[in-house]
Amino acid sequence: MIKIINCKNKTFKKKLKFFLDKRRSGKVIDTSIVSKIIKDIKKNKLKALIKYEKKFSKNKMIKPTQREINLSIKKLDPKIKKAIDFAYSRIFKFHSLQKIKNIKYIDKYKNKIEYKYVPIQNVGVYVPANLPSTLLMNAIPAKIAGVKRIVVANPIVNGNLNSAVMYAAKKCNVKEIITCGGAQAIASLAYIQKVNKITGPGNDYVARAKQLVFGDVGIEGMIAGPSEICIIADNKTELNEITTSILGQSEHDKNSQSILITKYKELITKVQKDISVNLKKLSRKKNYLKKFKKSWAFHSMSKR
Repeated sequence: MIKIINCKNKTFKKKLKFFLDKRRSGKVIDTSIVSKIIKDIKKNKLKALIKYEKKFSKNKMIKPTQREINLSIKKLDPKIKKAIDFAYSRIFKFHSLQKIKNIKYIDKYKNKIEYKYVPIQNVGVYVPANLPSTLLMNAIPAKIAGVKRIVVANPIVNGNLNSAVMYAAKKCNVKEIITCGGAQAIASLAYIQKVNKITGPGNDYVARAKQLVFGDVGIEGMIAGPSEICIIADNKTELNEITTSILGQSEHDKNSQSILITKYKELITKVQKDISVNLKKLSRKKNYLKKFKKSWAFHSMSKR
């Protein structure tokens, strides 16, 4: 399940180079269909959006009612709700410190010089299926900045709204939610909801869609590839912190990768066992196992 590379090995540098080169080259995914989706939705709006949602997600519901959202939130585990509340308060407190003051200055010649920050009026946030943290990280700074309208695009899974995402949206006072995903969601935000800027992570199709709508709307300024995490740990690091970081990263995308760097080989063994235990609790165990085989590597810095 997990590859282990020992830096004490004579072939370490060769293996590391192969590992990194393979990661950088990645698997090229054909995203040519994205251009067709963008053009179709730009021209035919909601009719085209529904067509692609039916095709890719078997979804007919584009805008959930408030009753459907409330019912979804009622199903949420109180522990998850509490965790979202906790995250919200921390994120809000931190980003409040980023708020920049306007500058007004009158020089000795009576010239009035002003530097004013004006918030974007409309922002679209793309939230992958089960990531309420993405919503919080994008919507909270927008709220603090003074954005008047935030539209969230969140795909449904097996015909169901994600309760955690719905609760996070309510917490952030988001009034508009569209239940669609992929390139069609990005096109909808750009040409149906007509936001000024689109933020939020996604797979290769989402990234390509954001590239194509850029110019008609703003984007973050970078096109993110598959996400990854590098964890440096010793024998004093909490095992649960390592395991949850790895599993949390793995749910993002099939090309997501986690790397653990440690001097303690016994720690790797403990992590492997803890991952196996936690996988039994997850509904998408098979998906996680596929990702481990394709893109996971643990580096052991010594034989200890």
